[in-house]
Amino acid sequence: MKTAVVIRHVAYNGLGLFNRVLELAGYDVIYMDAGVADFSRRITIEADIMVVLDGPVSINEMAKYPYLVNELQLVEYRLQNNLPVFGIGLGAEIMAKALGASVYPMHEKECGWQEVLLRTGNSLLEPLRGRQLLHWHNESFALPDNAQLLASTAKCEVQAFSYERSLALQFHMEIEMKKIEQWILGHAIEIQNQGSHCLNYLREGAENNGALLEERARLVMQNWLQTLDSSD
Repeated sequence: MKTAVVIRHVAYNGLGLFNRVLELAGYDVIYMDAGVADFSRRITIEADIMVVLDGPVSINEMAKYPYLVNELQLVEYRLQNNLPVFGIGLGAEIMAKALGASVYPMHEKECGWQEVLLRTGNSLLEPLRGRQLLHWHNESFALPDNAQLLASTAKCEVQAFSYERSLALQFHMEIEMKKIEQWILGHAIEIQNQGSHCLNYLREGAENNGALLEERARLVMQNWLQTLDSSD
């Protein structure tokens, strides 16, 4: 059986919708929790794919969170050796950093629901065209050398990029909308700081966009897995 190693930074933020897609594609899903996992284990190097999930810290805070050093080195090794990585949020920022791109604070936090502008004919993200996606980040990054820009927003030029067989996304489409309250609870302080309107905005967006977005999110993961199968 193929293996998918998933680096998780907080307990409430897992694979979500992607879990079932990976299982149906024949992957054994193995979680490794950042801060306690041993990233030098052989399985992290030999895994068929690696998914690096979002988290509430910055890759620029390695002095505060030393485990990020080993995580960055692991992602860098996999990318240098064309071993597939799929990064979301913090995971995408780690990928950009591993490829030598700068990661920096945004002038304004990007949160809530909005579309992304697809920047290429690459079909990986085509299911998302014209769809409202969930954004929740205050850092951005430059496009790494030799990477292909896939999507942008007005506030964030690099919303998604591909690099060889790997894919990085700043936005969130992995969240199961039936579990949006769990995600909201995990971000309660941040949401409170955004103002009273933010909570209703997030819930209304989940209700209005959830069902169709979940279908499209699964298609994106399936597209990526198919590209891996065709390149083997």
